Amino acid sequence: MSRKISLIIGAGCTVSDVSTRPKIWRPPLDKGFFSIANTTNPTEAKIIVSYITENYGLDILQPENDSLEQVMAMIYTDVFDPNLEHNSSRVFRELITLFNQRLADTTNNLRATQQRYLYRIVSYYLKNGVKPKDITIVTFNQDIQIEKVLYKLAQTERYKKIGTIFNFPYCYSIPISSATVTGPTGTKSKEGLFKLANDSNLKGIRILKLHGSLNWHSTHRSRKPSPRAMFRPNRVIRITQRQIIATQMTFTGTHHAQHTLPVIVPPVTHKSAILHNYIKPLWRMAEQELRAANEVVIFGYSCPVMDFESSNLIQRSLKEAAKYKDLSIIDPDSSVLTRYINLIKPPQITCYPSATDFLQRK
Repeated sequence: MSRKISLIIGAGCTVSDVSTRPKIWRPPLDKGFFSIANTTNPTEAKIIVSYITENYGLDILQPENDSLEQVMAMIYTDVFDPNLEHNSSRVFRELITLFNQRLADTTNNLRATQQRYLYRIVSYYLKNGVKPKDITIVTFNQDIQIEKVLYKLAQTERYKKIGTIFNFPYCYSIPISSATVTGPTGTKSKEGLFKLANDSNLKGIRILKLHGSLNWHSTHRSRKPSPRAMFRPNRVIRITQRQIIATQMTFTGTHHAQHTLPVIVPPVTHKSAILHNYIKPLWRMAEQELRAANEVVIFGYSCPVMDFESSNLIQRSLKEAAKYKDLSIIDPDSSVLTRYINLIKPPQITCYPSATDFLQRK
């Protein structure tokens, strides 16, 4: 009987690899987002800070109010208020742009090496006989660090004999074809590109990106599309081969050049209403994989209380099955362990303050 592994990955996984970098160059987390953005992207941050101050009397540069998820949920709600729609739409678009830019700026230069924690964790399972097709990564991250790590693994000599590890772009389990994968514009260089797989049927490690991805993009006639256009559920999704993400790209495959926008799901309440038709099935797949897994590792994902859909997914997937699984959490914050204990009430759960501790235990 095959051994099935599911890894739930959050932003803490990427942050753990760059903990020694100054905070302004670490991938953004929920808390402290605006105080950092006010330093790195002051023009965009000021628009959002002013909106919240004028409408709600809150200073989001103060630690107690500095929450990306809370602010994004507030502005997103205003978008659908007829009295606030015009101004809030502009501010919401600025916030999405700022979030995309911060993600790209802080992750583009992160090289995938054999010392990265995710590399070492996946490597452990491969060395111990787990087949790539029996490993599923469920992630709430929109960066492409997971892809970089799996690409590095696939190029590592000792793993080439075990079969396909990284089957790009079919690893995403969305209905995409090589025809909708784009390369860089204006260059013939292959440097910094993910290699396209020749066979969509090859089974490698699956990457279920429940919040979308910076390298998935939709096209729009305007550089400043409305929120309704940004989240239209049937818009065309294309995937770029780039490993260096440019948040302001143009697509020239049609008669007129179009502006691109990363396909991401913002951290708002009732996000199911804005899920793309390709992303909705990923949530069902994630639940099926988590239920079927023999072992689940949660790495750097705190499961925010305000994120009801994600909390419900994890609760449904693990509550009944937890007593049959090897369930581990990698997170330095003890409150995260408490959060999962209260959420799924497992008879046994093991928490590790770092990935190093997890690997030493293994």
